[in-house]
Amino acid sequence: MKNITFNQLQLRLLALLFLLFTSAVFGYRYFVELPKLEQSISKLSERERDTLTFSIASVLDTLSRINFDYAVWTSSYDFIRLQDDDYIEENLVSNTFVSLEIDGIFYLDEHLKPVLVKGFHHIKQTDLNFLFYDFDKYPNNINMLPSATTETGAPKKVGFINTLYGPAMYSATQIRNSDMMGENRGFLIMIRLLAPAFVDALSKFTLAKVDYLPVPTGEVLSQLKSWEEKVTGAKVTPYCDILLPDSNNVPVSALRMTHSTGTIPPLVNEQSIIFIVLMSLFIYLVHRLVLICIIEPVTRLAADIKQRDNIEKYDPIDEHYTVKELALVSKNVNQLMATVKQQNDILAHQVNTDQLTQIMNRRGLINVLETYKALCIREKIGFVLVMADIDHFKQFNDTAGHLEGDVALIEVANTLNEQCKRSGDVCARYGGEEFTLLFREMSEDDLNTKLSAILQAMKDLNLAHPSSPTAKHITISMGAVIIRATDISGFDLSIDDVLRHADKSLYEAKDAGRGCFIIDNLVI
Repeated sequence: MKNITFNQLQLRLLALLFLLFTSAVFGYRYFVELPKLEQSISKLSERERDTLTFSIASVLDTLSRINFDYAVWTSSYDFIRLQDDDYIEENLVSNTFVSLEIDGIFYLDEHLKPVLVKGFHHIKQTDLNFLFYDFDKYPNNINMLPSATTETGAPKKVGFINTLYGPAMYSATQIRNSDMMGENRGFLIMIRLLAPAFVDALSKFTLAKVDYLPVPTGEVLSQLKSWEEKVTGAKVTPYCDILLPDSNNVPVSALRMTHSTGTIPPLVNEQSIIFIVLMSLFIYLVHRLVLICIIEPVTRLAADIKQRDNIEKYDPIDEHYTVKELALVSKNVNQLMATVKQQNDILAHQVNTDQLTQIMNRRGLINVLETYKALCIREKIGFVLVMADIDHFKQFNDTAGHLEGDVALIEVANTLNEQCKRSGDVCARYGGEEFTLLFREMSEDDLNTKLSAILQAMKDLNLAHPSSPTAKHITISMGAVIIRATDISGFDLSIDDVLRHADKSLYEAKDAGRGCFIIDNLVI
C-alpha cells in the first residue's frame, strides 16, 4: 500500500464526509421527503376531485328539485289533458325561465308527443328552438326518460345532453298528481345550457379553478373518466380532466380542474445547491451542523407531520427552520393542510345542513342527540325533545304552490330557530314539513312557557293559510317529551324511543285540534 501524507488523508476524509453529507441530503429528499409530499398532494387532488363530483351532483340536484316540483303538481297533471291557457300564462312566462335559471321546458304526453315546448335563454333572453325531444329523429335520446309507473311515485332522471345550442344539463320527471298517484300522463323535461356560470359555480364550490375543455378524441378520450367515477392513487398532475357523458355514455362536454397544488418540487434547486456549497466551505464543523441544522429539525418536522396525520388534525406546523429546504417543505405542508381543512369544513357543513332552510338536518340532529344522550347518562343532565309539524301543509302546497311552500318552510324554520336562544338549543328540519327542537334540561312549567311562546311567534308570523280548517294563518302542532336522568336505568337510553315518544305526543296534539302542544314524560 502506498503511503500518503496526513494532509492527503485529511483531504480524502473531508471529501468522503462531503459525499456522505450530500448523499444523505439528496437521499432523504428523494426517498422520504418528496414521496411523502407527493402522497399528500395526491390525497389533496383526490379530495378536490371528490369535491368537484359533489358540486356537479349538487347543481344537478337543484335542477331536479325544480323539475320535480313542477312535475308532481296537480295543475301540471291536469294541464296535459286540458291544455288550458291560464296554466301557460301563469307558469311559462319569460320571467319563469329567468327566476328558475332554465333554458327550456318540455311537456310530453304518455305517447312521448310534445304537448307544450318552449325554449328561452334565461341569460340572453332570446327564444330557443330545441329538437332533442323528437325521438323519431333522435331515437337514442329516449334513454334520458325514466321508466314510467302507474303506482305511487314519480320516477326521474338527471344528466347531460347535446343540443343544437351546445351541451346542457337536464332533468326529466314523470308527471304525476300531487299525491304521486294517477295514470301515466307523460313527462316534464327541463334544460339548462352549460353556460360559463356553470363552471363559475363549480369553482366556488371546489375552491379550485374549473374550465371547459374541448372534448378529446381517440386514445386521449379513452383515458378520461366520467365525473361520477371514483379515482384513487392517481399520479400528481397540475390538473385533472373529466367527462360529462349523456344517457348513452356519449361525451357531451369535458371539464378541467386545476389543482391548488399540482407539482412536486424539484430534487435539486438553487437553495439546495447554495446550501451544499456553504457546507463544503465549513466541512470541518459538519458534525455540529448536521446535528443542529439537519437532524433535529428534520426529526421535528417529520414528527409534526406524522402526529397530525395520525390524529387527522390540521393545525399548522412550525415553519421556523434554519434550513430553507425544511422551511419550504413545512410551508407547503401547511398550505396543503389549510386547503384540506377548509374543504372538510365545507363538506361537514353541507352534510349536516338542510339545503332549503339552512338549519340543521336530520343527520346533524341525530349526532347532537347522541351527545345529549351521553350527557344524560354520564353527567345526569336531562333534556327536552319537541317534534313540530306544520298543520295542513299539503293543502297549503296545493293552494299556493310548491314554491310558496318552500318559502313557508323557510319562514317557519327561521321562526323556530329564533326560539333556540340558549347555548346548546337546537332547531332542525326532521323531514318534509316536520321540525325538531332540542332543549337543555328545563322544568315542565318552563317548557309550557317556551311552547306557548312558540305558538305565539307562529301567530305573530301570520303566514296566510286560506285552506286551513284550523286558522287563517299557518299553525303548528307540537309534541314534547321530557327526558330526566332519574328516569333512566341501566345506563341505557334509546334515541328511537325518545323520537317515538315525541312523535306520539305530536299526534295527540293533532288529535286535540292542532295548533297546540302536548307534553309527555319519557318512561323507560
